Amino acid sequence: MNRRTTVVYVASAFIAGIVLLAGYFFVNKPRSVASDHVQQGEKVIVFRDVTYSGEKKGVVDWEIRAKLMRKYIDTTRVEMEGIRGEYKPKPDTVVTFTGEKGEMDTAKEVGSVQRVEVFYKGEYVIKSPSMEFDFKKSLAYTASPVELQGKKFTMVGKGLNADTAEQVITVEKDVSGTIQEEKGKYKFAADKFVYLLKDGTYIFEGNVVVRGERMDMFCDKVRVLSSQDTMEKIEAESRVQIVTKGTIAKSQRAVYYFKEDRVVLTDGPEILRDNLTMKGEIITYNLTTDKFSVEKPKMKIEQRPRATGTKG
Repeated sequence: MNRRTTVVYVASAFIAGIVLLAGYFFVNKPRSVASDHVQQGEKVIVFRDVTYSGEKKGVVDWEIRAKLMRKYIDTTRVEMEGIRGEYKPKPDTVVTFTGEKGEMDTAKEVGSVQRVEVFYKGEYVIKSPSMEFDFKKSLAYTASPVELQGKKFTMVGKGLNADTAEQVITVEKDVSGTIQEEKGKYKFAADKFVYLLKDGTYIFEGNVVVRGERMDMFCDKVRVLSSQDTMEKIEAESRVQIVTKGTIAKSQRAVYYFKEDRVVLTDGPEILRDNLTMKGEIITYNLTTDKFSVEKPKMKIEQRPRATGTKG
C-alpha cells in the first residue's frame, strides 16, 4: 500500500504546479509593462522585451517576460511570443514557467498560452499543448492532454479545469501513470481526478486501479484525507477489491490507515481464495504481516473457478 502514499505525493506536486500556474494569470494580473524597443505599423504596435510584474506588500512576487508583444490598435487583443516567468509562493521557493506564445483580450480579460511548461523546484515538469484563462471568472482550463514528469514517475490526463474562486481543480479524464520506487514499479489509473483545496482532499473517480508487486486495488472512488500536509487515510468506496497472492478481499468500503499500515474493509466484506469464501462484519488486512483477520467469520466452501483477480 506504500504506492498509495506515493500516488498522493505525485498528485500533490501536480496540483501545486497547476495552482501556481493559475496564480500567474488570475491572482496577480499584469500591472506594469516595460519595453526596450517599439515598432509601430498601420494597425499594430510591436513591443520587444516586455516585462509584466506583480507585487504583494511592496515586494515583487512574480514576473512574466515576453520577447515580443503585438498590440492591435483597433481591437483589445494582444499577442505574446517567447514567454518566460517565475513565481515565488514563498521566499525560498521559485517556480518557473514558459510558453511558446499566447494572446489576450484585455477588455474581456480572457486569453490562452500555447506549449505551456511549469518547472517546480527542479523536481517536476508539467506540460500541456495549450491553456485557456478567464480573469473575470477565475478559471484556467484546457481540453488538451496534460503531462507530469518527475524523477521517479510520470502522470498523464486529458482536460483540466481550475476554479480558484471555488478552489477546485479537476483533471477531466484518462488519468494514468507509473511510479518507480526502491521496491518496484507501480501503475495507477482513474477516469477522473479532483482536488478540493479548501480541505486538502484528493479524489480519484471511476475505475480506480493501483497495481503493484505486493497488492492491487480496484474501486469506483478514492478519497485521500490529510491534516497539516500529513496523509492520514485513504477511503475507497464502491466495488472495492484488494488482490494479493491469490486472495481477493471484496467490500463496498475500505479504509487504509497510513500509520498502522492496515486496510479495514466494511459494508459486506468477504474473502475469496480457491473454493473458499469467508464473510464477516469487518475484515482487516495487515500489510506488514501480509495477513487477513475476520471478525465474526462465516465460511462457505463451494466448487467454482479459481480466482483470477479481475474486477467484477
